[in-house]
Amino acid sequence: MTYDVVIRGGRVVDGTGMPGFSADLAVSDGRIAKIGRVAERGARELSAEGCVVAPGFIDVHTHYDVQLDWDPLASPSCWHGVTSVLTGNCGFTLAPAKANDVPWLAAMLSRVEGMSKEALAEGFQFAGGSFGDFWNRLEGRLGVNAGGYVGHSAVRRWVMGDDASERVATEAEIGDMKELVRAAMREGAVGFSTSQIAIHVGDDGREVPSNHAAPEEILALASVLAEFDHGAIEIIPRSFAEGYDQEDRALLLDLYRVSGKPVELNILTPTPQHPMGWQNMLEFCNEAFAQGARLHPQFTTNRLELHLKLADTFVFDEMPVWREILTHSEPERSRRLADPEWRARMQAEWEDDDSRAVAFDLGDLEIEHVRDDANSGLIGRSVGEIAEEEGQTKLDAFLDLALREDLQTSFCTRSPEIAREFIANIVESSLKDPIVMAGSSDGGAHLASFTGADYSTRLLTEWVPGTLTLEQAIWRLTGMPATVHGLRDRGFLRTGAWADVVVYDPARLSCGEAHLVCDFPASTERYVVKAEGYVATLVNGEVVMENGEPTGVLPGHFIRGA
Repeated sequence: MTYDVVIRGGRVVDGTGMPGFSADLAVSDGRIAKIGRVAERGARELSAEGCVVAPGFIDVHTHYDVQLDWDPLASPSCWHGVTSVLTGNCGFTLAPAKANDVPWLAAMLSRVEGMSKEALAEGFQFAGGSFGDFWNRLEGRLGVNAGGYVGHSAVRRWVMGDDASERVATEAEIGDMKELVRAAMREGAVGFSTSQIAIHVGDDGREVPSNHAAPEEILALASVLAEFDHGAIEIIPRSFAEGYDQEDRALLLDLYRVSGKPVELNILTPTPQHPMGWQNMLEFCNEAFAQGARLHPQFTTNRLELHLKLADTFVFDEMPVWREILTHSEPERSRRLADPEWRARMQAEWEDDDSRAVAFDLGDLEIEHVRDDANSGLIGRSVGEIAEEEGQTKLDAFLDLALREDLQTSFCTRSPEIAREFIANIVESSLKDPIVMAGSSDGGAHLASFTGADYSTRLLTEWVPGTLTLEQAIWRLTGMPATVHGLRDRGFLRTGAWADVVVYDPARLSCGEAHLVCDFPASTERYVVKAEGYVATLVNGEVVMENGEPTGVLPGHFIRGA
């Protein structure tokens, strides 16, 4: 007998959390055929001497729905051992969608998830239809496995039209929305997603449709999942920064009560106004688990840094005055940014940071890239340093620097050492708590502001073995997300399972730094982070990445929840 692929001599860490062991692994017809001593040859032989052989990583919080149209490997996640991505988080999907609503939904994604309008216009091909229509067109065109939630904002837009961004729904409208969620679940959705935070603002300057939903509507839509033997709920509540107020806590417990399905939450991270909000959240989730409710927050092992240009950033959208200015078209946008009266309003709003999820010292912003060579001497300098030299406020210095290059100057947040140490303590606490999920990448979103695809590599290189054992870390990246989301035959190395496998050399495994590349449709930019040490990544038994380079095969599946 000859196998399709044989991986020889590695340390197998199977995703269960059990200790690793030395074994070969054979693949036939896309599935794992044998684990142990394999005497037979493979049509393809891979040496794993000195390497770890693990299940392919599952990235549960992504927005690759759009990018998969032109990038079937979902980079940069695939560069970091990921073989399966779950898309449509936060309630943001392109389906179901009526044909004339697709441009509106795409524009919403462009704003709230930081996707280039030019890239979407050139690379995104969906013309409208059901949830199934959206995903069926990608069959045979995927390099990684991909599944999707059905998103609240798209469902609301289908039923309510423009009113979805204005008001609460009627009982009849909620009934129609339930039918759409039910249809999507039948067509393979992995669950239902929503969010209700102020920073989520559409291209038209209004808060996204899901933000206008009453708790009764969210519960009604989530209750549909009780009819199915699969599914999960993903939500970011309004008060996540403080660790959930009483209204949101009641909502989360009720979501589990009406659906019986796991509830996936936001990352555990502090804000300046609520530095211990993450702890309040974690304590509540553990109390909920003690009562039988499955609530899963997420840890973040990637770098918490923001890159921004005033030309296209979403970072300031939860402040109404800033949002009103930055969503204007040119030249009015720049005129207002230069106007002293508008600046005074922006300053007052910036100083009132009690209810914001995103807040930092403007003086800590560092100039990362400039458009004009004449300004190259500014790279690496902070806004605070320049403001002091010029005798300006930090806001005036920031806005003047941006206006000098038509808002194309790139800035990056740089946290002081004490803040980095505080974040590290939070991550350590999160990792030690068994209910906390991996999955903070936001892959495919915030392309001009953030890249978090390195969370898997940084978990393995920076937190193993000091905080977690290797086996515990692999479980968090593979078996745990597969279990929570009901992904059958994935997340574990066992005979009969789909052969999603990653082989990496722990001695060479490392991450690079986030950097800009210009490789998207319409020659648009995005931030990425590369990795070293991944020897081979297999999806459904075929090698899709080898020594960091794609092989060109497209064996990925649409992960149907049913």
